Amino acid sequence: MQHLHRMTAFALAGLVLGAGALHAQTRRPSDTTRTAPRRDYSAPLGAPYSAEDVTVPTPMGHTLAGTLTLPRTASATNRVAAIVTISGSGGQDRDETLSSPPGYRPFRQYADSLGRRGIAVLRMDDRGIGSSTGSHATATSADFAEDIRAGLAYLRMRQEIDPSRLGLLGHSEGGLIGPLVAVKEPQLRAVVLMAGPSWGGRRILEFQLANIGTADTTLKGARRDSALKHIPTRIDSMKASNAWMGYFIDHDVLAVARQLKPPVLILNGGTDQQVTPEQAEELAAAIRAGGNRDVTVRVFPDVNHLFIYDPVGFPLGYGRLTRSAVEPVVVGTVAEWLVQRLAR
Repeated sequence: MQHLHRMTAFALAGLVLGAGALHAQTRRPSDTTRTAPRRDYSAPLGAPYSAEDVTVPTPMGHTLAGTLTLPRTASATNRVAAIVTISGSGGQDRDETLSSPPGYRPFRQYADSLGRRGIAVLRMDDRGIGSSTGSHATATSADFAEDIRAGLAYLRMRQEIDPSRLGLLGHSEGGLIGPLVAVKEPQLRAVVLMAGPSWGGRRILEFQLANIGTADTTLKGARRDSALKHIPTRIDSMKASNAWMGYFIDHDVLAVARQLKPPVLILNGGTDQQVTPEQAEELAAAIRAGGNRDVTVRVFPDVNHLFIYDPVGFPLGYGRLTRSAVEPVVVGTVAEWLVQRLAR
């Protein structure tokens, strides 16, 4: 499954819900980014912004490779606002590229839209992926949060960036990581959480695996009952054998949400079957319970976990989608909200 699906891929590998090997789209194509040809991260011809390759140092000793899209009007005397993007689970390149559906590069879309509105965007390869160093396999969501904080620190050193106007945009697991960052960076001006969960990891896993198992027409009768019955045991096994999974299952999403102070935009797809749409209001309620009143929620009908038009939304059907771009209304909503929150 895409996004928050690293755990689903692990689970499917250990719990046979269907015959044969995993569906191709259940494993992140970007897990193989290291051996793939380098993608084009340049700015489109005639764009009002530049796209600069950058290297971000981290206190942990590894470096993160990224692209900084910078409005051409930006300078030391005309500083601009900026955001850092945060990818979903599994090894991701800076665009959050997927091959299923082909051409899916959502962070490139957001960078283009924001660059045209005068906002800089730093998007980075995950540690150990693409041109970034470090180990991806041993890292947890908390470790990835520190990488994003390193990105914010880098932006604060750039003379073209206004350090008082910084924000985050996280998708899926990025919607879990964003609050971890914002709690330690309360001066942020904006946090966008796209398909960020309100449920704990165990509940998400139980739902996702049961959803796939129920939909699998090759499993019938006692075989299906047995597979579904053993989901909790398989989750316990995964938790014991993988640091990322252990953190994910134990992490209290709502406890962190109640500590968020910056303005927050929460978006979900109405047909999302990975982070279900009712979680948007649950997450918003927790943030408001902590005293934060600047919380906006939008749920887009007929849009899936990837924010692509998809009236069904079943994750194993992504390969059959005829669209690969985030819906324009979603990109526009994100951009306009960020323009308002990051204004001088």
